[in-house]
Amino acid sequence: MKTFSLLLMILLLGSPSALALPLVGESKLRVLFWDIYTARLYAPEGQFTAIEAPLTLSLTYHRDIDSSALMDATREQWQRLNFKDDDSLTWLEQVAPCMPDVSDGDNLSFRLTAGSHAEIVFNGELLCSLPPSKGNSQFLAIWLSEQSAYPRFTQRLLAKGD
Repeated sequence: MKTFSLLLMILLLGSPSALALPLVGESKLRVLFWDIYTARLYAPEGQFTAIEAPLTLSLTYHRDIDSSALMDATREQWQRLNFKDDDSLTWLEQVAPCMPDVSDGDNLSFRLTAGSHAEIVFNGELLCSLPPSKGNSQFLAIWLSEQSAYPRFTQRLLAKGD
């Protein structure tokens, strides 16, 4: 029965409206006095083991941020994590047109699906499907890596913190 449930969950991930994975953890990013977003991580059995499919990171924003600022922040984090190769830069160029402006209350989700494909979902609507690429897992590393810029945030998201 457990195998059937996992198979069903993987099949459902192909649907933009499906969030078939249980919650691992939740964390709010605050910078100085401002709430930026609340992140929720979903993985099989509610356990994070590695950046591998299936996995969903869901961000609910608490302020307005334009798409160029989101992409700039991604680039900055990738430089911090030393993701500077040509493949990574190409991935950023491919994703830029998919990244929306966000407003307070908007939800932006990044789903790593079977075969290391990825999906970007905005307020429940599929915006972009991405082919397999190391950029897909590198994007998630911003939040999930042990070298993330906000270690306590990451620990809470992975349900390892307070």
